[in-house]
This record gives sequence, C-alpha cells and structure tokens, in this order.
Amino acid sequence: MRNAIDQLVGCATPICDATARGEAELVGSAVLINVSGETFLCTANHVIEHNVSSTLYFDGPSQLEILHGDFLISAEHDIAVMKLSEAQAIGFGKYSPLQEYFIGNSVQTEASKIAEFLGFPCSKNRIAHNANKIKGLLQSNADKVIETTSSRVRIYFDKKRNINTKTRQVVQAPDPFGMSGGAMFGVPLNCDTIEGVVKPKLIGISTHDIPSKKEVYGASIAVVLKIIRDGWQVSLPDRLNPTI
Repeated sequence: MRNAIDQLVGCATPICDATARGEAELVGSAVLINVSGETFLCTANHVIEHNVSSTLYFDGPSQLEILHGDFLISAEHDIAVMKLSEAQAIGFGKYSPLQEYFIGNSVQTEASKIAEFLGFPCSKNRIAHNANKIKGLLQSNADKVIETTSSRVRIYFDKKRNINTKTRQVVQAPDPFGMSGGAMFGVPLNCDTIEGVVKPKLIGISTHDIPSKKEVYGASIAVVLKIIRDGWQVSLPDRLNPTI
C-alpha cells in the first residue's frame, strides 16, 4: 500500500499565508485532481474560512505565489473547491493532479477497509526564516476505516501508536494540524490486496481529527464531485457521477 500510494502523493500541495513579518506560514493542505479535462484544487473549507482576511499562497515553481480565484464550498461537509485556469494549473507544476482513474466512486469508497490520509503538518513545516517558502514535508498515516457513507469517511488514528508504513514500526505521529484538506486514499481487503496488487483510490478529503475518539474525519470524494458537477456544470464520467 505504501509503495502504491507513493506514486500518487504528488497530488497533495500545501496552502500558505504570510505572517506580519512577510514570512511563509502553512495553514493547511489541498489536493489537485483532474476531472473531465479540468483541474481542480480541493481543500477543507475551514482552511479557507479561517484565513478569509489573509492572502493565500500556493507553492509555485520557485517561490510562493498568490492564489487567485473563488472557491465553491459545502459548509455542511467542510469542503472548498476551486477550478484552476490553464495558467494556474501550470503554476502548480511541481505537483501532479490526480487523474480520474485514481478517484474512487461510491462502490470503491464503501469497499475501502484500510485508508491512508496525508498532508502537510505544521509541526514539520515551520517558517523558513527570511525565505518565501516552507519545507514542504509531507506526512502520511494509515489505519483501518471505521465508516464510509455517501458523504463521510472516518479513519482510526492513534497519534501515540501509529504504524510507520515504511518500517512497520509503532511510532508517535506528528500532530495532524495542517493536514486538513489533504488526501484520503482507501483500499479494499480482497484477493488482489492480499497478493500485493494494491490499487488505492482517492476516497475523501480530510477535514478534522478528534483525539478523544482517536479518529480522523473527512468528506467523501462524492461531495467534491457533486460541487464540481453542479457548480461548474461539468459532465462527469458515469463511473464518478455521485448520487448525493
């Protein structure tokens, strides 16, 4: 699973603002996807909403660049989506929008039994002094799926007893603050998985964690697809057309 998802992590990108001193500061994560030939930036709505009075930046080719444009949101599900222009998509050249094949539909989302959520924790991406950039260090955590519905994904997450997916050792994970808006990839448990043929799909966008319950919540990818379909009148492939 770790090796398979390593091929897809380029879709995750940091979202930043600037401090009063003009230094870069990470505020959240986001996911780039390509649907029906268009590129979209997806994140948690609270990442945008909590910084409504700030200028947002993305990780451009050589430095942070201002993120221009408007988001369509679902306040109910804490999701925000922006359609990128061709020029903006080029500006995200360091990253690789996730293609349709790797986006899960409702059946694949509900079949997922193990999931990995990834993003940019603030604790690993401290301000680079006198520099217009952050470290850009990505973190991922994997565990069992507690629940999937047409609009929500819940993943077990014990910060103090997390499994390092590369070494398989029990470690303490970084605080997930800053990972909101990141990707949730899921896989089923079936013969292919057991034999090592893992085909992860994007099943959600993470929104918040609840330490007392040892859970990370996210909105199902169907919520994002609904915003894209209804907000921009995009004709989605039948496989990805949400029923919500």
